[in-house]
Amino acid sequence: MKTASRLILLWLAISLAGAFILGGLPDKVGRLPGLSVLALGFHLFCLSWVTHVGVSRIAVPEVPQWQRWVILALGVGLVSVSYLAVRQGAPLRSVWESLSTCGQILFVVVAAGYLPRFLKHPAELLPVISVMICSDVVSFLAGPTHEIAKEVAAYYGGGRQGVYPLSEVLLMKFATPGSRNLFPLFGVADWFMVVFLSFGARFFGLSDTIGRVPLAVLGLFLAAALAHLFDIFLPALPVLALFFIVCMALRYPVQLKPGKRELRLALLPPVLAVVVFFGKGVWG
Repeated sequence: MKTASRLILLWLAISLAGAFILGGLPDKVGRLPGLSVLALGFHLFCLSWVTHVGVSRIAVPEVPQWQRWVILALGVGLVSVSYLAVRQGAPLRSVWESLSTCGQILFVVVAAGYLPRFLKHPAELLPVISVMICSDVVSFLAGPTHEIAKEVAAYYGGGRQGVYPLSEVLLMKFATPGSRNLFPLFGVADWFMVVFLSFGARFFGLSDTIGRVPLAVLGLFLAAALAHLFDIFLPALPVLALFFIVCMALRYPVQLKPGKRELRLALLPPVLAVVVFFGKGVWG
């Protein structure tokens, strides 16, 4: 619990300090596209560091299971309370949204940081990635993500007026140049996948970095930067997952070579995704 409390205070300080510094920049400077990309990189660096500390001290067998469940519940509770506070118009909105991201970090640390321990072979990452990519693509094209994207675009395009959307609990918010408010850069599911893939590779003793930057983090940075620079809604999860698995397969072709079982499991999600997507189109 001490580690969880320190993570909350640490991220709260990083987030609010970032909002104060970046929000105080002149308009001309704050609107520079390159500065926004640098801010994204800085926040990903800090987020990676905080998450690594959390996973190494919380999502380990030495920590009793009940304590991990308590921390997981604390994360969910922070997100829920923060959402209700903002929805009800409580003051200090940036503080509440920072606490929401703190809760999301705790959730990811416990869940995504511990789940790789159930893998038996590094090639099992391939079916997991296949499931995540296909579900996210279908959701983006004709599912919940599609509706969330429209809802979020309407809310922020309208100057953040109106009812605070429920979908905000799924978005991680960060400081951006030219504003003291926090804005979503990617979803908690994207960061969940980053942590799962990175610690999944490290669990099997595989190096997942380029110049000390984890491949999944680099993939997320590329996806989020492209979305920002071209002002488009780009699902980050497929981009970061494909970037990760391609780079890792080139680096470790033997370890990540799928067997018949892994290959069948990896091919099943695309088939089901096609059936679901076109079946929905046929039946309306």
